[in-house]
Amino acid sequence: MSAPNYNYFKETLRGESRWWSWIMVFWFTMLGWLFVQIPITGPIPDLAHAADPELGAEIDRATQAMLANTDMAVVGLYMLLFVIGTLMGLVCWLINRNTKDTAQTVFGVLTGIGVAASIFALLKMLPMMSDPDANATIMKAMGVSPIAYMLFLLVFPFSLIALYIGQKFLHKRSILSLHTAAKKIRWSRGMQAFFITWIVLGTFTAIGHFTGLSPISTNFDAGRFLMYAVVSLIFIPMQSGTEEIIFRGYLNQGLTHFLKNKWIVFIITSALFACMHLSNPEASKGAEDGILLLTMSSYFFFGFVACLMVWMDDGLESAIGFHAANNTFAAIFVNYEGSVLPTPSLFMATPNTVIDVPTTLLAMALIAAILYKTRKPLDMSFA
Repeated sequence: MSAPNYNYFKETLRGESRWWSWIMVFWFTMLGWLFVQIPITGPIPDLAHAADPELGAEIDRATQAMLANTDMAVVGLYMLLFVIGTLMGLVCWLINRNTKDTAQTVFGVLTGIGVAASIFALLKMLPMMSDPDANATIMKAMGVSPIAYMLFLLVFPFSLIALYIGQKFLHKRSILSLHTAAKKIRWSRGMQAFFITWIVLGTFTAIGHFTGLSPISTNFDAGRFLMYAVVSLIFIPMQSGTEEIIFRGYLNQGLTHFLKNKWIVFIITSALFACMHLSNPEASKGAEDGILLLTMSSYFFFGFVACLMVWMDDGLESAIGFHAANNTFAAIFVNYEGSVLPTPSLFMATPNTVIDVPTTLLAMALIAAILYKTRKPLDMSFA
């Protein structure tokens, strides 16, 4: 039945798993995300202008204000460092792969210097070119243009291209091994997690409404609902799947390979997952209200529960279904003002962090328990 060395977190025992390979693939993934994002999201301001001229003007003003408050000379220096570091890293790495002995060592060190410079410049440059007001106006564009909404979601799956190339050619492992330890992707398990999550979230929403703890109001807009619902059902699973493949997949596998303790790794990747959402509107609101840690705890525990699903299933299928169901439920059924996905959902809720956080944790625990009880032994017999 099962071979002890071939579960999901031990897939890294195959292929290339030295520390440099993880750094290079993660760096390639960062570069891929950056270079994909620019052309895909580029049309969003124009789409906003076409759908809502007032919003388009607001985006222009916010962008101009951001540029006026940014030292472009410093940004330019970091941009130059990023370009030089990236080119140096790529060229030296290619030379390193095709040389031996001393030359290989020298170009390996130069590759490391280039990669470090590239990552350092990128981490310094991005915050300088990001502004909460400008980001908020861009988010509003998704609420007036379903095409802008679709483009925003498309950034996620396209950013996986670099990761898949690195998985195949640097780690020399199959792309399947990044998704599951099973012999094929278990689509039925993902769908099961999806519908269980919808049912549990729907039940908790109904209880919250009828008890008065979390009342919801009707928000149906027939002219906009169908288009957004279709885009959500098609593209949100791609967005959610991308986040799971990177955080619960690649980072969990890589860190577990070196740290050996999956629980420590789950805490690290869940914290990173929460940090990735610090730019979301609810995080800004939580900071204003002095409850940022409480607000972000939902993201941390969401990530941790998803880690548990990967561990108990030996694959990402349940975690992806769970994540996709959570996001589509919000986008289609019950959303709230200031959401990162400003869609015309059927109902609107008023956020109440003090009530929402424990309720969300209880719902996630119930979903995880149901999935644990319905799991099946993994047939891991390999040819």
